[in-house]
Amino acid sequence: MVTAENFIYFLTTCGFFVGVIFALISAMEPLTLVIVSISMSAVFYMIALAGASFFIRAIDIKAAYKLDRDFYEAQLDRARALIEKREDYIRDSTRFIRTLEEEILATKEGADKR
Repeated sequence: MVTAENFIYFLTTCGFFVGVIFALISAMEPLTLVIVSISMSAVFYMIALAGASFFIRAIDIKAAYKLDRDFYEAQLDRARALIEKREDYIRDSTRFIRTLEEEILATKEGADKR
C-alpha cells in the first residue's frame, strides 16, 4: 500500500521530470529550464497534496488500526516484571562478586604482612 507521503513524493518527482522534458523539447535557455522545472514540480506537488488530502478525508483510517489496549498493556507489564527480575539478579551477582573480590584482596594483604 502506498502511503500518502510516498504518493506526494512520487508525484512531485514526476512533475520535475515532466518540467525538464517540456523545457528540453521547447529548447529553452538554462534559466528558463530551471524555472519551468520548479514551477511544474510545484504544480504537481499541489495536485498531490490535494489528492492525498481528499483520500485521507474519504477513507476511515481509525477503524483499520484499532488495537487491543488491555492485551498489550498486560504484555508490557509482564516484560517489565521480567526485566526487573533480571536487573535484581544482575545487581545481586555484582554484589556477590564484589564481596568475593574484597575477601580475596583482604586475605592476600593478610598473607603479605606475615
